[in-house]
Amino acid sequence: MRQCHDVSSRRRIPRTKVTVPSPPADFVSRPRLLTVLDAASEAAMVFVGAPAGFGKTLLLAEWARRRDGGAVAWLSADTDDNDDRLFWSAVLETLGRCRRIPDGNPLRQLAVPEAPSTDLGFLAQVADALDAVPEPIVLVVDGAQEITSPGPWQGLRALVRHQPAGLCLAVASRSEPPLPLGRARLADRLVEVGAARLRFTAEEAETLLASASPAIPRDQVAELAARIGGWPAGLRLAAASAARHGSLRDFATGRDSSVLGYLTDEVLAPLAPAQRELLRTISICDEVPAGLAPVLSGRADAEAMLRELGEPATQVVESGGTPPHHRVLPMLRTYLHAELQRRAPDRTRALHAKAARWFAAHDRPAQALLHSVRSGRPAPVGELLREHAVMLFLAGEHHVLRLALTLLDDRRIAAGPPAALISAALHLEGAETSAAGLQLARAEASWPDRPTPELTALRQLTYSWLAQLDHTPAQAARVADQVDEELAARAGLGSLATLHRAGVLIARGDRGPAREALLEVLGTAEQVHQDFTVAQCLTMLATLACQDGDYRAMETLARRAGARLPRQDPPRSLQGARAGAMLAYGALLCGEPAECLKHAKRIGQLLGDAPARAAGELRLFAETLRGAAEFELGGWHAGLRRMRRARTRLGTGRACPPGHAALGAVLEQRAALRLGAAGQARETVRWALPILSGSGELLLMRARTQLRLGRHHAASTVLRSLLDDEVPMELAWAAIEASLLGVQAALAAGARDRAARLLDEALRAAEPTGVRFPFVFAPPELIGFLTSRLGGLGTGERFAGEILAVRRRLHAPPMPAPLTERERSVLRLLPTQRSIDEIAQDLTVSPNTVKTHVRGIYAKLDVRSRREAVAIARERGLLDAEVADFTRLTPARPTRGG
Repeated sequence: MRQCHDVSSRRRIPRTKVTVPSPPADFVSRPRLLTVLDAASEAAMVFVGAPAGFGKTLLLAEWARRRDGGAVAWLSADTDDNDDRLFWSAVLETLGRCRRIPDGNPLRQLAVPEAPSTDLGFLAQVADALDAVPEPIVLVVDGAQEITSPGPWQGLRALVRHQPAGLCLAVASRSEPPLPLGRARLADRLVEVGAARLRFTAEEAETLLASASPAIPRDQVAELAARIGGWPAGLRLAAASAARHGSLRDFATGRDSSVLGYLTDEVLAPLAPAQRELLRTISICDEVPAGLAPVLSGRADAEAMLRELGEPATQVVESGGTPPHHRVLPMLRTYLHAELQRRAPDRTRALHAKAARWFAAHDRPAQALLHSVRSGRPAPVGELLREHAVMLFLAGEHHVLRLALTLLDDRRIAAGPPAALISAALHLEGAETSAAGLQLARAEASWPDRPTPELTALRQLTYSWLAQLDHTPAQAARVADQVDEELAARAGLGSLATLHRAGVLIARGDRGPAREALLEVLGTAEQVHQDFTVAQCLTMLATLACQDGDYRAMETLARRAGARLPRQDPPRSLQGARAGAMLAYGALLCGEPAECLKHAKRIGQLLGDAPARAAGELRLFAETLRGAAEFELGGWHAGLRRMRRARTRLGTGRACPPGHAALGAVLEQRAALRLGAAGQARETVRWALPILSGSGELLLMRARTQLRLGRHHAASTVLRSLLDDEVPMELAWAAIEASLLGVQAALAAGARDRAARLLDEALRAAEPTGVRFPFVFAPPELIGFLTSRLGGLGTGERFAGEILAVRRRLHAPPMPAPLTERERSVLRLLPTQRSIDEIAQDLTVSPNTVKTHVRGIYAKLDVRSRREAVAIARERGLLDAEVADFTRLTPARPTRGG
C-alpha cells in the first residue's frame, strides 16, 4: 500500500499557480453573479464557460476571496498541466494549503504516482481524504482549456464520480470540459455561468468606465457597452485606449494597435488560418445574409464554417434572425475590416463591388448602394440613385444617400435633377434651408423639358417642405396648395403629399382632419417599411396629442418616432429634434427635470446652427424647457436667465407661436415670482399681453401675482373667472396649475374645505395625463396639505403617492429666501464702491434704510462683508448685466400687474 507520508515524488509548483489572483485596479464587483455561485454549496460542480475576455478568472477570484478563509483551493492551469504528475502535484499542493484541511489529513503528505489519473488507488485515497474534511472545499481549476491531454481529465472524472462530500469542483474554461456535466445537470448538481450572464450590464459598464477613463463621457457609456455587446475585455480595452489617446476615436475606427494585438493573440490565434481569412473577408459587411459568404470568399463551406465560429468555444459570429444572417462581433469586425483596408485596399474595394452586385440582385437597394459607394465606382452609384433614391429617402436610409451624393460630388459628376432634389430633401431634414435652396437651384438649372410625374411631384413637395420650415404658416399654406396630390399619388408620392397637407392643417388648428390624414399615412408607411415616413407621422401625432393635453400619448408617440428615425452623422435631424422636444416637455410635466435637461441639450446637438426658421423656434423652445429644468434642479438664477434669453429672442407679435409663448411666459413668471424677481415677472407678463390676448394663461399669471402680493381674495376671484367661465387656454395643464393656486389661496384664507375640493379636482384632472409638475414643485404649505389628506383622497390616492415619491427622489436644494426689489437695487450698487450715503442718495431713501437693506442682503446670502456679498451675488448670477437691466425696470413699489 502507498505510504501517505512520502511527498518526494511531487513536482515543484510555483506559488503563483496556486494563489488566488489579486483584482486589477479597475475591478468591478459582480454581486448578481456571486449570488448565482453561492448556490454551489449544494452542487458537485461549477462551470464558468465563455470565450476569452469575459471575466471568468476575475469572477471566480472574487468569489474565492468572499468565502470563509481556507475554503478555496486555487489552480491556474497552463499547458504544463498536460503532464499528469505535474497536474496532480499542483492539485495536492493547493488542497494542502487550505486551512480547512486538518494537519493529519493524508492530502498534506500523499505521494503522486507515475500515472496518477489511471491509478485507482491514488484517486480513492484523494476521495477518502476529501470525505474526511469537516467542511466542504472548492477546488477551482481556472483556464482549463489549456489542458488538452486526456490524462488529467480522466482523473478528475473519476474523482467527481466518487462524489466526495468535502469537494466542489469549479472549472473555468473557454470550452466545455470533458467532465460529466450532463449528468450533473440532470441531478441538479451543476451551477453554470455562461457568456450571456458574464456580459456587463449597462450599470456595470458605467462603473468600470467611470473609474477607468474620464476620457469617455458618461452619456456615451451605454451606447459603447451595447456596441461591444457587454464584453468585459472589450470595455477594458476601450477604457485603456481612451486613456492613451484622450478619446475613443482610435478604438472605434480600429486603429489602436494594442487592441488589435489583444484580439490577434486571444481571439484569433486559436482559430484555423482558413477561419481567420473568412472572418477577414466578410468583415466588409455589418451583417452577412445567408448565401453571401460563399460568394465573397469563394468557399462552398463558408456557411458551415460560420456556424462553427458561432459555437460556445469561440462565439465570434452570431447567426440567426429573419431573414437568416451572420454577424461578426462588432468590435472584432471593426478591427478586421481596418486591417483588411490597410493591407489590401484594392481587394477591399473588389469585395465591396462583389457585395453590391449580390445585394442588387437580391433586391436590397440600400446595401447595394452602400457597397457601391465603398467600392468607389460612381457608375453603379448613379444608376442605383436614379432607380431607388426616393424610396430610400422615405425608408430612412439617409446616411447611405449622403455617402452616395458625396461620392458623385467629389468626382465632379453631375447628379441631375432627381439626385439634386433628394439632396435638398436631406438638407431640409437637417433644417439646412440655405443648402437646400442651392440644391433646388441645381435641379432647376438642369430641369428636363419633359419631366416625369415623379420628378414634378418631388419638386413640388420639396418646395412645400422648404416653405413649411422657413416661412410663416400662411405662406407655407399657399405653397402647399400648389402641390398636385393626384399627380403625387400617381408618382407613388401620395404619402408625402398627405404629410404636407397634415402639416398645414396642424398650423391652422384643424386637428381632427390632420389626425385622420396622419393615421392613414402611418398605416400604409408601416406596411411598406418606410421608417422615415413613419417617424414623421408619429412626430406630428405627438404634436397633436400635446395640443390636446394627452401628454402620456405625446411621450409614447415621440419615443416611437425617435426609435424609427435614421441615425445621422453628424447628428442633424429636425424630426429627431421635434421628437426630443416632446420628450423634454413630457419629462418636465412628469416632474423629472434631469430627464428634461438631457433631452433639451440633445435638441441643440440635433439642430446645431441650422438656419431654418422652424429650427430657431425649436431651439428656443428647448432653451425654455432647459431653463425651467435648471431652475427646478437648484440652478435658480441660471435657469431664470436662460428662460429670459429664450423669450427675448423669440420676439413678439403674431409671428410668435401662441403655444410656445404661453409655455415660456407661464414657466418664467412662475420661476421669477418664486425667486423674488418681481421685475422680471412683470416684464414677462407685459411681453405676453399682445400674443396671448384673451387667453386663460394671462388670468393665471395675474392670479399668481395677486397671491404673491398676499391678496388671496383677489387671487381667488381671478381664478374663479378663469375656471368657471372656461376661458380658452393654450396649455391644457395650466388648468391644473390654476386649481393648485386656488388651493393655496383657500388655505391662506382658512377655507380648508374649498382647498380640499380644489385639490381633488386637480388630482382628478392630472392623473389621466400624468402631469405631476405643478404638484412636485409646489410650495411647502401645499405639499403639507396634500400629505395631510392622504388616506382620504379616494381615486387620487395612488397618484398623490407618486407625486410625493418623485418629490422625495429629487432631493432638490431648498429655495433661498428671495431678495426684495429694494434689496436688489441696493445689491446692484454694491460693486460700484459708493458709500452708504451715496447709495441712499441714488435711491432717494435714507442711509438707515440702505443699512437695513444691506443687513437683509447679508443674511439672505449668508455673508459678512460687502466684498463677500458681491462675490456670492456674481457667482449666483444676481449681478448679471441682464439682471441689472431688470432692476432698472423695477419700480419702487409693487404694482398690481399681470
